[in-house]
Amino acid sequence: MKKINIFTLLLALLVFAGCDYNEDNFPGYDSAKITDLVQYEGVFAGSYPDDGYFTDRAAMTTAIDKMLKDTFKYIDKNSEAKISVLFGDITPGFSAADVAYTLTTDDYDSMGEESGQPGKYNNFDSKMDVDGYLIDFIGKKYASLAQGKIVSISYEFYKEGTKVDSYQLQANGWHKIELNAFAADLTYEMVTEDYDAMGTESGKPGRYDNFDANMDIDHYISVMLGQKYVYAAANTTAQVTYKYYANSATTSPSRFYQFDGIRWSAYDPYAATVEVTTKIAEMVFNGTDWTLNRLLGGAMKYTLAEADYGKLVDWVKVNKPAYMSTQSDVEEFYFGSSGKYFNINNAYNTWKNYYNVNGQYDGLSNDQIQEIMDERMAEGIIKVILPEIVSTPDPGLSYQIVYYVYNGRGTGNYMQAFMYNEEKSAFEVVSSVPVKQ
Repeated sequence: MKKINIFTLLLALLVFAGCDYNEDNFPGYDSAKITDLVQYEGVFAGSYPDDGYFTDRAAMTTAIDKMLKDTFKYIDKNSEAKISVLFGDITPGFSAADVAYTLTTDDYDSMGEESGQPGKYNNFDSKMDVDGYLIDFIGKKYASLAQGKIVSISYEFYKEGTKVDSYQLQANGWHKIELNAFAADLTYEMVTEDYDAMGTESGKPGRYDNFDANMDIDHYISVMLGQKYVYAAANTTAQVTYKYYANSATTSPSRFYQFDGIRWSAYDPYAATVEVTTKIAEMVFNGTDWTLNRLLGGAMKYTLAEADYGKLVDWVKVNKPAYMSTQSDVEEFYFGSSGKYFNINNAYNTWKNYYNVNGQYDGLSNDQIQEIMDERMAEGIIKVILPEIVSTPDPGLSYQIVYYVYNGRGTGNYMQAFMYNEEKSAFEVVSSVPVKQ
């Protein structure tokens, strides 16, 4: 949406022989100021950071200030602007200790063996300063750790059993913290039958009932989880322990996965997440620079369901039949939608070599083809998906549509943001480049 209203007060300038004519005939003329106050609404058209959105308000303000100054060369103080901009709110992930340690008998003894000290019975009790003892112990044992690191200590507490406390090295020393640990909804340890089901020939997990560096572990486990937990709810998480062979030894590491309602994918609960939405930056011109007054906005996020991929295919059958797959009647290559695998196929070679209708991709680089793919997908979302899921569009919302891409710039979930333009009565894409989720 781009709407501009410029309110300008221009006083008539009359040229007559008498140099004081204007003041004589228009009292207060010399003290009147010609003003050019602007009220502007538009979409950010400057340069985003490499990720395609802002996460820092100061950087965003600087970029919008430059864009507005390029747009309006001469304006007055108190001019206002409302700019639609992609902004990412960062949510820290779960916390994991950098070091986990269990106290030994020698450790308790080193804290003192007299009555009332940990070494007397190799445990702590309610009369002891547990934090004081542990902070002193950690400071000596882990003196080389860098600021920000976290150490979790397991110890015995009288009549209560094993406890775990965590401490972080901050600017002024070690401090006890509450560790925001992650616990998956499901835990599973792979068994022989699981590996065998993945294939027993050479190079397959079932050959030796383990994985190695040459295997796509995430692919195998994701498929296994889909078969094992058929009725899992969206956003269910699982921690899977498996056998891994490397350097002549077999270990038992674990990985996390999350179900998005269609498929399982590798999941890192300790990584920070970024929620990208279209927000409205309310800017005010102070006479020198545009400054941020408020940052407003909300979003509705929707992940394509299995049926949605089929709807895109059905649209192509009717409107772009030349792009239908020659191998399957539930796949097409105008958007790249597959009603079989429930993804968007962005494989460059497939598009160029098999569905190059009228030679339109001849001579194009992969990046140029990817740009076409992104534009087509935005078209499909606007024409097919959004009208289905939004009955009453809200021009103040960012509609975030997430879909699963195969190949192209990278396999995984991607999001494109859209807004509803009231003046045009139509949805518009906010950023042409999808954001990796």
